[in-house]
Amino acid sequence: MSLNVALNTALSGLFANQRAIAATSENIANVNTPNFARREAHFQTDAIPNQFSGVDVEIARAAIDRFLQGATFGGNADEAAASAIADALSRIEASLGAPGDNISYANKLDEAFAALTQLSANPSSLAAKADALQALQSAFDAFARTGAAITGESAAALGRLDADVTRVNALLDDIYRLNQTAPDSAGAADLLDQRLAELSTYLSINVTRSEDGRVEVSTGGGEVLANSAGFAALGVAGGPPTTITLSSVDPDSGATAQIAGDIGASIRTGEIAGLLALRNVELPRLQALVETTARDIATALNNVYAGNVATGATAPNGQALILEANGVFSVNPALLSNPASFAIARPTGGAAAGANDGSGAILLASVAGTPQASAVADSIAQIGSAARNADLAAQTRKALAAELNARASADAGVNLDEELSNLILYQRAYGANARVISAIDELWQSLLQII
Repeated sequence: MSLNVALNTALSGLFANQRAIAATSENIANVNTPNFARREAHFQTDAIPNQFSGVDVEIARAAIDRFLQGATFGGNADEAAASAIADALSRIEASLGAPGDNISYANKLDEAFAALTQLSANPSSLAAKADALQALQSAFDAFARTGAAITGESAAALGRLDADVTRVNALLDDIYRLNQTAPDSAGAADLLDQRLAELSTYLSINVTRSEDGRVEVSTGGGEVLANSAGFAALGVAGGPPTTITLSSVDPDSGATAQIAGDIGASIRTGEIAGLLALRNVELPRLQALVETTARDIATALNNVYAGNVATGATAPNGQALILEANGVFSVNPALLSNPASFAIARPTGGAAAGANDGSGAILLASVAGTPQASAVADSIAQIGSAARNADLAAQTRKALAAELNARASADAGVNLDEELSNLILYQRAYGANARVISAIDELWQSLLQII
């Protein structure tokens, strides 16, 4: 081997290991970067007979297990959907108060029945009448508070849907543009995987990859969302029911044209699916439960109250005890402003009610033993059960998503111990080639001195 061949060989090794060190350093710098695929150095012989013998290196992005990555996307979507539902239901449950707070409509209704019982023992007390009426008002205020919490969560879900759709559309735009450079850039491929991972938290996606690294993204139902030719945009129609629309987008002008008016069935999971389930299923069900329960108990109280008379009278005074306006129930304001008109007497045999007749108050309090009152407690249990089940589902899906992401990271991500070991290896190889060059330089100097 001539000195020129030896020098070229050492130089090729020097440059190859320099590139390997740079790739390893990049890996170490991105050890905590989500969806970063490590760079791998693949050394290979590079030789020209009788002229050059050396080594070359190819820096490649680590191969990713696409099946595992797809499972990770699915796990992320399941977790996001379950979390969206669990968070909303937990806030609704919180409107009922913690055990011992006694602020739920069931607790307040029990307090109202207790106040009516006390009133029956002291029917001539104006203060007792006022207390009973205020206790009833507090009970129906508690119904209204829970109903308002449900309405608020529905409005918040719509706001989050708008924000999510805006972000999804930005991600689809990014995916389209990254598709243009992905075949020639490992960095673009990393960004593409990052965008796909984030997109999977909003809706379930299917990803089809070409050999050059470009991707086509579609919904679970098959609607194409983005590829190398263009991308689509989602929209929100508030409803009811709330729907997700799909429109094509001109990449140059940004002009849109609607393709489908409702692709909700294709968005099988993800945060958007969870929010749709809240808006269209979960929250309307709870709203109907609370409203029906309040209406039934109000009807039961009004039916009893219709047979009561004011003290000293012989016929009902014609006033309803509980009024309804747009699904919200409250004590008749005329009674609240004038508790003396609260009819709690129930004369028998056509006799006039006496000043101490509290029979009507006893009958109002006895509504506590009716099926309508039992349904009040049952509705509280249903809300709590729905919140707990949603929370358990969210925890389960979170654990599964974490496990899938950990496996994906171990498969294509950065192992710090391995990278540090490679770094030492490449540095030593770099130093060895540098020493060869130094030795050749000394030989050249010796030959020149001889000449």
